[in-house]
Amino acid sequence: METKKKTKIYVQMLGGFSITVGDEKLDLGSNSKANFLKLTEIVLLRGMGGVSKRDLIDGIFGHKSLLDENNSLNNLLHQARTQLKKAGMPGRKIIDGKRGVYAPENNPDYEYILDVQEFEDVCLKAKSEKKDDKKLYYYQKAFGIYGGELLPEFATDYWVILESVRLKRLYDDVVDFLGKHYKEAEDFEALFDLYDKANKIYPDNGWQIEMIDALILRKEYKTAYELYTKCAHYYQDELEVPIPDALRSCYERLSDNVRVVTDDIRQIQANIIRKDEKLKSEMGTRKIGAYLCPFTSFIDVYHVLRRNLERRGSSIFMMLCTLVDYEGKPIQNQEKLNARAEILQQSLSEGLRKGDVYTKYSSSQYLILLIGTKREDCAIIYQRLSRRVKELAGSRAEFRYRIVSLAEIPGILDRSQQGEDEE
Repeated sequence: METKKKTKIYVQMLGGFSITVGDEKLDLGSNSKANFLKLTEIVLLRGMGGVSKRDLIDGIFGHKSLLDENNSLNNLLHQARTQLKKAGMPGRKIIDGKRGVYAPENNPDYEYILDVQEFEDVCLKAKSEKKDDKKLYYYQKAFGIYGGELLPEFATDYWVILESVRLKRLYDDVVDFLGKHYKEAEDFEALFDLYDKANKIYPDNGWQIEMIDALILRKEYKTAYELYTKCAHYYQDELEVPIPDALRSCYERLSDNVRVVTDDIRQIQANIIRKDEKLKSEMGTRKIGAYLCPFTSFIDVYHVLRRNLERRGSSIFMMLCTLVDYEGKPIQNQEKLNARAEILQQSLSEGLRKGDVYTKYSSSQYLILLIGTKREDCAIIYQRLSRRVKELAGSRAEFRYRIVSLAEIPGILDRSQQGEDEE
């Protein structure tokens, strides 16, 4: 007697949630964060082993205070069954509840395939496989299955976080294995595509550095340099951390490999002008004030000005602006500090001259290079900036300042060194 072929119910959870019965993808509505969907996802993720009533309630409602937990859960179960049946999900109950444990209904005509379980199974096969060609096949298959982070709609829920961390470790292993293989095989196109996809899923994992490396290996130096610049700005401006050594190494390799593309200085000037025009266009009607740059660029400007100072004797002061509360103490509330820092940055942009340079030094501090300024002018500049900050943030908004002349810094350093020697 011929065995009846089971209809497959494919459940996607990696990169988003969906259910496909046979060849038909179910329409589960536009609200991807609905509680009935959360209930369904928890039950399906736990599989036929089931999930306890306590864990299910905690997963759905978190720390919310409920008047009647059982009633709330039963109402949500009814809604989930109704909505799933309406969408075309087969079965009588769809979600079974027996002795305080909830699991997908066991229907002999249907077979559940969960992409999470499929990914784990293939990773296990890859790890235990001895033959190189089959091991590669399994790792490539696992990479193809992993469509994204686990259930991104509920990424901050504890029941997702625990699974997500475990799955990401497996994914990291997959990417590491394939990366080494493609590099050894000199398949640099596949190498770039690998890290490009991985970076889209986990942009903070540092895989952009591997993408730059792949581009260098492909001798696409211009594209590699553009990506390096973007990556360097991300670390400096958004994360506000130093450029990693691995990224600096990429830059050194780029410097060694990039040859002169043009000897036409007018072409170079035209490119600079285009970038300047783009900046002005982005600024719109706003006045282009002082130059804001990353801290590493600020250091470079500082060194150039110091040398210029020794040669020409210009007056240059460095000012440190530190945000404080109305009592002169550090601001403890992070949200308030972030908002106040944005206002201080806007005030610096509007209140300083075009020739001045400033940078964000920490979450509560900015450094400014005031060029061609006398000591007595610094207090006037502070008062002007302070007025603008109060206009934007209120009369209780405060920041304190300290100044040092660039001409005084060598003496300060010498005195500091003498003190250390005496100790």
